[in-house]
Amino acid sequence: QLAAVSRYAEAIGLLFQIVDDLIDVEQTAEHVGKRTGKDAEAGKRTYPGVLGLDGARAAADETLGQAVSAAETFGADGERLVELARYLRVRTR
Repeated sequence: QLAAVSRYAEAIGLLFQIVDDLIDVEQTAEHVGKRTGKDAEAGKRTYPGVLGLDGARAAADETLGQAVSAAETFGADGERLVELARYLRVRTR
């Protein structure tokens, strides 16, 4: 179980970052409630910057699959973890 929790935690953290990078590129400052585009302005390496938008989206989908797979190890007890992962993939803020 510890290994599954560790896989989930790693995947969910990476998923959050990939989606955050996508939000910074795809959403408006008004929608997000903060300035967007600042990562590119700062010269930071981001998933969309390295992989392109389609590549970053694919990486997010793959990482979501890894998180879901790890959470499903727990059966019904992992359902909330699956829900959280799926929400993080589609969030826009």
